[in-house]
Amino acid sequence: MHGTVKLLPVGFLFSWLILSLGGCGCGFDCNNGNNNDQPTAFSLGLSDSVPEELKQIVIEVDSITFVRNGADDVVVDRFTIEQLDLVDVDSFQIDLLDYRGVNQLVVIDSLDLDRATYREILISVLDGDINRSYAQEADDSLKQINVPAAGLTLPGVEVTGNEQQFTVEFGLAQSLQFQASDDSYLLATDGIRLEDNATAATLSGRVDTTLFDSEAPCDEKEDPEVGNRIYIYQGIDLRERQLSDVFTSDSSATIPAGALAPFAVATLTENSLSGIWEYSFGYLPAGDYTMAFACDTQEDDPVDFDDLVVPQPENQVYELTLDEEERAVCDLDEAADCQ
Repeated sequence: MHGTVKLLPVGFLFSWLILSLGGCGCGFDCNNGNNNDQPTAFSLGLSDSVPEELKQIVIEVDSITFVRNGADDVVVDRFTIEQLDLVDVDSFQIDLLDYRGVNQLVVIDSLDLDRATYREILISVLDGDINRSYAQEADDSLKQINVPAAGLTLPGVEVTGNEQQFTVEFGLAQSLQFQASDDSYLLATDGIRLEDNATAATLSGRVDTTLFDSEAPCDEKEDPEVGNRIYIYQGIDLRERQLSDVFTSDSSATIPAGALAPFAVATLTENSLSGIWEYSFGYLPAGDYTMAFACDTQEDDPVDFDDLVVPQPENQVYELTLDEEERAVCDLDEAADCQ
């Protein structure tokens, strides 16, 4: 049932977009506690994996706070982003769809942080205003994006080395949730991860279009290019009935015992030059994974368990092990051999 996996090393696929922040007084509050003589140069980037049928997903960020116990927080609230032609601004807008897969926007570069354990990272987003944070839908209409009252709260990080680089990975298939009650979107923390660039692996590949509509019910889709996703789960030797669509513990539908929500989700994009459909998981921690393709995911709600068939076609399951910093390639086709 499981295809064999051929992993090939490839070069870095992303470009760096640099923001420079100096020491104390250059855009963040510096605590006057027991500073280490050699603070760590800390860099933070933003990246995402993409939901279908949205043209833009724009958020406006006005601060990033590093929270720690027993000492003052470090608050970054001024931004200089060369790639966006921004100099010493108090907020910036980012269209997350511009930074797919392994692409990222570095919003903090070489920030001096004391070597310490930071309990959490808080990203403050200006919401409640459609001109600041919004989603542009397929018909060009705009819908407001809101975030939880506390902002986007991420697990903390231990700053230990001379230089560390991390990426905030926005898993939008999980975190961006439509709110029918007020015709808006909620950007929740579900699916948003912090990954260490020094150890993160990447996984990408091509997808044979015959998988889009080769068997029922996908052979009845009006548009074969719609509803195709790749789910990745942590672990191997998983039973196929464990492989589930996206859901959270807040699901209004009953979640079967043993059901696993995906660790990450990749939608497909068509290469504008070659016409080949591709996918990319940009930042994954090293470890064992099970990857599954599904061609009928239009109804995959980011909160509710939908009991979708995964994988589909049924042989589209791949087991693989990713090492630290590995750049792996797995092309998906009918043979399910990852050539």
